[in-house]
Amino acid sequence: MKKTLVAIAALAAFGAQAQSSVQIIGTMDAGYQAIDYKGTSVTGFNGNGSSTSGFKFLGTEDLGGGLKASFIVGTDWNVVSRSANTGAATATTAGDASATTGTFGNGELSTGLSGKFGAVTIGHLAFNTLTTTGTGQPFGTAIGGGYGSIYRVNAAASLVRDDNAFRYLTPTFSGFTGSFYKSNKQTKTGTGVAADTNFNAALGAYDKLGSQEIGVNYANGPLAASYSSLKQDSKSVGAGVTESTVNTLGANYTMGAAKFMFLNQTNKNTGAATTATTVDTAYTALSATYTMGQTVLMATTGSLKAKAGDFNGKKSTITGLGADYNLSKMTALYARYESIKDEAGVISAAGNGNFTKAAGNDTRTRTAVGVRYNF
Repeated sequence: MKKTLVAIAALAAFGAQAQSSVQIIGTMDAGYQAIDYKGTSVTGFNGNGSSTSGFKFLGTEDLGGGLKASFIVGTDWNVVSRSANTGAATATTAGDASATTGTFGNGELSTGLSGKFGAVTIGHLAFNTLTTTGTGQPFGTAIGGGYGSIYRVNAAASLVRDDNAFRYLTPTFSGFTGSFYKSNKQTKTGTGVAADTNFNAALGAYDKLGSQEIGVNYANGPLAASYSSLKQDSKSVGAGVTESTVNTLGANYTMGAAKFMFLNQTNKNTGAATTATTVDTAYTALSATYTMGQTVLMATTGSLKAKAGDFNGKKSTITGLGADYNLSKMTALYARYESIKDEAGVISAAGNGNFTKAAGNDTRTRTAVGVRYNF
């Protein structure tokens, strides 16, 4: 950890009353990937095959009496395109085209206080559902687990955080912690109003859905478990008419070199205008990891059933395989494979480079081989 100039100045002014530190952590992940979306395919070099690339500034100050102040400034980036990290990709003729864009501070952002009362945080905060899904399967949001299709963190399956958010975490009681999360909805008022004259941009993006989540986490010895219930209200937000609820349960048990994992998730909306936009799905997956020296093997198998909408009664199934070979505590070679038989239609073409599926083909496969460096 490094002391910043501000922290050193604070120490000089207040002596031993407070201690401050700022740490930089991050990940670089890149490799070769092959994607076949229901009959159309693309190959090449890409990032985030096994983990999200980016970095975070983590700051803490010990205020005494068990009270601490903290902040996080996170940035996710594209490791295979310099222009993408300016926030907009350049034209294809320049050779820098990329569909993934990023700017500084586009990741997790927070500031808050913690102490004997627990922790209060405000910012662009991750849902507890992200913790729950990580408890129940080993692939995170990368290739292997089917993030954004077979399972999700939020109702739209596109984000793991929300803006203008507040979170309270309870103290730990016998391994249990509780979480309450809130981000207010912002809507226009009046029929045909192009802009709300009472709207204050500082309070959130114009026409932004609302998020509210309750979470419970447990970790004690070889057992870990997490439950999250995330409700998102899109009514009167732009053209939105739905309220969505994503309930997720994840658990794992470590037995020697093996870890056994379980994930269950239901995703349901109300108020949908058509059967095409009606969502009611249930997903269950079993996973395991096994560590042999420097090698970590991982696998998952799961099934999602649609209980409403245009695909009512249909199922989508997933098989995911992975391996890490740890060259050191910081660097690993990895391989990932994921295959989803998507008869329930949970994978959108828009989320796969706007590919269109070939006639009669419902299977998407993704393969990645690369290197990951954590610092």
